[in-house]
Amino acid sequence: MIEQYDAQLSPRLYAGDIDECLGFLDEHAAEDGNRPEYWHWRAVTHLRGGNFKEALEICCLLTRESDTFGYQLHCLGDVCAHLGLKQVALSMIEYYAHKPSTIPIGAFLWRVYGWHYMGEDERVLQLNADGIDQHSTCVLGHHQARSAMRLHGIAQGVESMHRFWSSHEARRILFPHVDVQHLWCGERRLPARMSITSIASGYGDGVNWVRYVAALEAMGVQVDFVDGSNERFRLAVPDAERVRYADALRAAGFSVAHGGSLWTEPFALFTSLFPVLGHAPLARYIEPVESNGADAILDDIRRRAGGRRCIGIFWSSCESANNFANRSLRLPDLDPLFNSTDDVHWVVMQRGFERKRWLLDPRSADPERFTTLPDTTLAQSLSIIDGLDAFVGNDGGLSHIAGALGKRSYMFLNQVADWRYERDPQRTPWYPAMRLVRARSLGDWDDVVRNLQQLIAADTL
Repeated sequence: MIEQYDAQLSPRLYAGDIDECLGFLDEHAAEDGNRPEYWHWRAVTHLRGGNFKEALEICCLLTRESDTFGYQLHCLGDVCAHLGLKQVALSMIEYYAHKPSTIPIGAFLWRVYGWHYMGEDERVLQLNADGIDQHSTCVLGHHQARSAMRLHGIAQGVESMHRFWSSHEARRILFPHVDVQHLWCGERRLPARMSITSIASGYGDGVNWVRYVAALEAMGVQVDFVDGSNERFRLAVPDAERVRYADALRAAGFSVAHGGSLWTEPFALFTSLFPVLGHAPLARYIEPVESNGADAILDDIRRRAGGRRCIGIFWSSCESANNFANRSLRLPDLDPLFNSTDDVHWVVMQRGFERKRWLLDPRSADPERFTTLPDTTLAQSLSIIDGLDAFVGNDGGLSHIAGALGKRSYMFLNQVADWRYERDPQRTPWYPAMRLVRARSLGDWDDVVRNLQQLIAADTL
């Protein structure tokens, strides 16, 4: 039965149905409660519900008591990064690595992933791939690239990132089910037609790096979006920039074939074209295709606001399939911000469990201070963000949309953040209109919220 947990629990977890998931687990405790996989699901359920200490307790218990299970590392690292418990995570990594039952490759991978989660970039860079299999070599290689980019800037790690994550060989090893034969990953001879799909990347990655599609189109490549992104936004790259992009690609040896069709994905776009075009920074490089009913929603928001500034907010990626706690807030963390901004009308765009938590909060029923959006499509969300005065969010898809729209926005980050934001605590070349709000120490969300308060109070828009 436990082999069916993924199909039974994952959709409910992403929808925020935490009580139902815990009930499901309670019903199967007698049957499965002696298996580490069962306790891992309990940890993940607590994680999705924001019960981070409970999740951590289970992860530590699994690490101590199970001789065969090791997948709790990702939950452990995510929780410790959110809570700022770096030494706890590092201690558990070494405990696991030195257990007599731990195989060498297991200890190696725990250090690669775990040290990277905790920002131990120098230690990651000191690891070597001697005697390990091809898959683990790629895992180490692209994590070392990410660590190098966090420490020294993207230019110092992008080539290695390409080799160990985006190249034909890396895709063949890491994702053996994909069609590598027709994958484009930087060849100078461009096909006449290229489709963009997603392999191990989120919607935010596509929005972040869709700027490079403008360069391909300027070269004469016809680009199709498998996920339908072109039905949500159109590229708004000025003609002069497109010409500049095309000139740079031609100077680097790119040309277009008379025919042929290939596919690519956001990371391959980035690693292939960053060395030629850099960040390709623009204040605004996408715009909504159409309002899709967003105009009526915006009219209602403005009416409720009564002249207040209208700012969208999204604080937790608890509904995503990826690690999220290390880059997300919980609703109680936002109390100082919501309580100190009487001149702001907040447009709550949250999903998943944190949305359910918000709807139980009395403030969600205050129409003068808050609008809680209904379940909107991505196209509608894009149009709504474009019509607001500003946006506050975590490192997720909506923040990338705000940045790509050139919207005044604030992205909050943990001290150890994604490599693409490099080391500057306040600015990112990807989005000139965006202000980064980075915690000064791991898990110091109080510091983040204080800075958000000050920035929003000082910004008259």
